[in-house]
Amino acid sequence: MATTTQTSSVDPALLPYLTQGLQRAQSLFLTGQQPEFFPGQTYVSPSAATTESIAQQEAIARQQSPVLQQAQQAYQASLGQVGQTAAGGFLNANPYQQAMMEAATRPLTQQFSQAVLPGISSLYSRSGRLGSGSMERALGTATEAYGRSLGDITSNIAGTQYQQERGLQQQAQLQQAQLAGLAPQFYGQQFLPSQTLAQVGAQQEAIAAQPLQEQLARYQFGQQLPYQQLQGYLSSVYGTP
Repeated sequence: MATTTQTSSVDPALLPYLTQGLQRAQSLFLTGQQPEFFPGQTYVSPSAATTESIAQQEAIARQQSPVLQQAQQAYQASLGQVGQTAAGGFLNANPYQQAMMEAATRPLTQQFSQAVLPGISSLYSRSGRLGSGSMERALGTATEAYGRSLGDITSNIAGTQYQQERGLQQQAQLQQAQLAGLAPQFYGQQFLPSQTLAQVGAQQEAIAAQPLQEQLARYQFGQQLPYQQLQGYLSSVYGTP
């Protein structure tokens, strides 16, 4: 069985150029001036406005917010007052009710004492029947009518006020439900200062991390440079015919 051997060689006319190219590659990748990481700062330092803004946010986040406290106090006060009304705490609790009743019945009382009673006494006195049973019955009838009129007036005032307060009670019950629905919002607002402080901390950490990231990039560049140069040199050698 015959064996065929093939050989290849570089054209002598090209050999000087290939030799020069390999030498240049060796100098470029291994022994010559090596690539360098950018010597300057590779990140943008925060501006004065940025640092001042972050400082202001931190100061606000660390102090107690009077606006938030007042809002929470107002919410609690409203919830308490509405709850008292919704529970019927003001039914028949009008401090002016008695004065209103007295004012409404005063004309009737004056008329009864100054006109009705004297009129009955005068009538029976003129007829010579003063102190009679008939006079007593007339006085009883007038007094009963007077009492009914007083009762009607006071009942109307008390009933009207009761109905009005019942209406306010029902409205307060609806308001109480609405205020109760706002409770999660006021609960969440308690975390606003800490959340803002966490955001400020994240901004500060991001700014502080930039120099470290640059140092890491410079270190990784120095570690990988020999391998990258060797790979480039070998690629040049292998690509030569």
